[in-house]
Amino acid sequence: MSIKILTLISVIIFALVGCGTEEGKQDNPENMTSQPINYETKEEQKERTGNKEQSLGEKGGYPQSDQTQMNEGDASGQSDLYTNQTSISITKKLKERKEVIQAQVAVTDDKAIVGVIISPNSPPNMRKIIKQEVHEMVPNREVEVYTDDVYWDRMRNKDAKLDQLNGDMNEFLNEFFNTTRD
Repeated sequence: MSIKILTLISVIIFALVGCGTEEGKQDNPENMTSQPINYETKEEQKERTGNKEQSLGEKGGYPQSDQTQMNEGDASGQSDLYTNQTSISITKKLKERKEVIQAQVAVTDDKAIVGVIISPNSPPNMRKIIKQEVHEMVPNREVEVYTDDVYWDRMRNKDAKLDQLNGDMNEFLNEFFNTTRD
């Protein structure tokens, strides 16, 4: 039994010594017969070599970042050219209504454009009510009222009811596309 153990130990020592010398020979560049293989992506190679591309922020940002005089408004300091005392007063008046969640008004020489977000429980003719109210405030201008998706859903449901085909088609189409002109 001691011969078997002694033989086993000597084989293990011989293998370890042999592997150790082979390993040392491979590390020596003079004994290498092949090139080492390195798998990496182009980004990893750029990081490793320090040739990383600059990010957009390091390059100076987007071109529109340098735009000047944007949203400065007119001489009176308003937010844009179509915001004036008339449009501000109309906006305040519309926001006082409980049916109106948000309102924005732009007034030109011949037109008043109103954009409103109305609450879901507002009456179906809320757009016409708002149009009439704004027309009373600026009687010498054409009034356009644009509403949000609540109105669109209401009109789509109206379209689903085919009873509109029996009525005035022009009125229905104008109401559906939100372009009624009085």
